Amino acid sequence: MKEQVQRELFEMQPSTLIVLYELLLKDVQDTNGTQKRYRFHAGENGFNQSIKYGKAQGKYEYFHMPCKAEGFDFSVDSLPRPTLTFDNTDSFFSLKTRYFKDFIGYEVIRIKTFVKFLHGSNFPNNTNPFGTPSEASFPKEHYVINSKQVENQDVISFELNSKLEREGNIVPARKIVYNTCQWKYRSEQGCGYKGGPATDKAGKPLSCSNPLSIQDWSKTETYSEGAGVKVGDQYYVCQANNTTTHPEDDKIRWTQDVCPKNIAGCRARFKTFEPIYGLPFGGFPGSWPK
Repeated sequence: MKEQVQRELFEMQPSTLIVLYELLLKDVQDTNGTQKRYRFHAGENGFNQSIKYGKAQGKYEYFHMPCKAEGFDFSVDSLPRPTLTFDNTDSFFSLKTRYFKDFIGYEVIRIKTFVKFLHGSNFPNNTNPFGTPSEASFPKEHYVINSKQVENQDVISFELNSKLEREGNIVPARKIVYNTCQWKYRSEQGCGYKGGPATDKAGKPLSCSNPLSIQDWSKTETYSEGAGVKVGDQYYVCQANNTTTHPEDDKIRWTQDVCPKNIAGCRARFKTFEPIYGLPFGGFPGSWPK
């Protein structure tokens, strides 16, 4: 936080607080090639005209857009999940949500500053009567639209998440979840497991007598208990002697090698290498809230 803002906070009569918002539009660019965004303010403190702010020269125009912004306060126990509720009587936002897919995953920036720091272009004669227009502000707050909560003829409401909140958020091609691996089992990318059968789908260990020499299942062969075979890219372990049935058709005499997609399943396959290289687990254990 800039020193100017700190000093203003401790004034006996600080100037009016102004809150500005920016909604960043994915894959939409201005004519100059920068990411396009909607800039607006809620008309708090009686301001119902546009506010010019940015680049220390009032470069951008933040339009007055009737809305209710609440839930931005931080607490010791949890990150805020604020909401933005807009007037929808003219169906403006309903139309926009159809085009921008409810704005899910779109970033929202919240800027707090004081009237004292606004550029002179916001005042008569281009002069700020309260002080020098430095455009100093509190640290910008970054949020992501998590869901659309309400949509009717009167209002439309969105819930926001802090960008620091990980569980349930999206990164390119992957959703952040706690104890579920997202790699394809035995795939070259991510998993990389090339060993013999390890566990069934419940995580129960499989005992395979030939883990290093597994061949494709053959209808001319008779298999003994513990024998491992392949059917396409799937592995199976025989559970009874004198077995001639096809693994995909006989779930009693054959058990499929399946990773349960949790840390225990990953450890069952890579426990020898874990002390040196760690586990290639495709989940995010660190996202679990403490």
